[in-house]
Amino acid sequence: MKREMAVVGMIACLAGGFLAGWFIPPLFAPPSGELISKIKSRGELRVGTSTDYPPFEFDNITSGEIEGFDVDVSRLIADEIGVDLEMVNMDFDALIGACAAGTIDMIAAALTYDPTSEIGQQRATQLAPSIPYITVAQVVITLGDSLLEINNLSDLSGSDVGCQSGSVMEAELLGAGLTPFTFGSALLLMQDLVSGMGIDAAYIDEPVFTAWNNTYDLKIILSTGTDPMSLWCRHEDPDLLYIINTVILTGYEPNGTMYDLLDKWFV
Repeated sequence: MKREMAVVGMIACLAGGFLAGWFIPPLFAPPSGELISKIKSRGELRVGTSTDYPPFEFDNITSGEIEGFDVDVSRLIADEIGVDLEMVNMDFDALIGACAAGTIDMIAAALTYDPTSEIGQQRATQLAPSIPYITVAQVVITLGDSLLEINNLSDLSGSDVGCQSGSVMEAELLGAGLTPFTFGSALLLMQDLVSGMGIDAAYIDEPVFTAWNNTYDLKIILSTGTDPMSLWCRHEDPDLLYIINTVILTGYEPNGTMYDLLDKWFV
């Protein structure tokens, strides 16, 4: 069911995007090849991420490798170019600056893009978003024995609610008139919640809740809807954006590889 919901949401986002025309030029314009030549010469695609967000990206303690849905999607792009994949771990709120500076080629870190929202427009000013590659829900969660009940975000007034700094959730909580506790990583956010001695609630993407709920007793007290996620690169690099978009679209063709990745990480 989760796979089907993700695909339906993704297709709806693609259709909306075509109607709005917000990604048509980078999708169909032929790539210039300048950055791709540099990547091929280097022998690796450098992708920035923040390894505190399972199942999208996390450190596998056993293997010592960075794994997750975003890592596998990034590997498809590296394979398309014909190079190795290097995942570069950094703080979530440092990713956009690093990509804009050219330290990394691309961002794959569950970074949402809603072209109608203020934060979406700000992000798109700094970097170029791909077409959506998955759509997920945002949820407010608490410990399983919490008595907190809400109907909207503003009902969290008087409660200590946390979120990841620089996230869409932070912007939405501020927009609801709240002052959230912000954390530099989702790992610290979730550790604070499950400790039972910190925040009362956390505002997070639903797949992250699902990953943590496998170990801790948590529950969802509010779902605020869904947002599409994009991969990101510099506006100056339409050659890379072209390949990213092509890989995503190809992956969602019948029997495409994206379905296998959805089954692997979200079912």
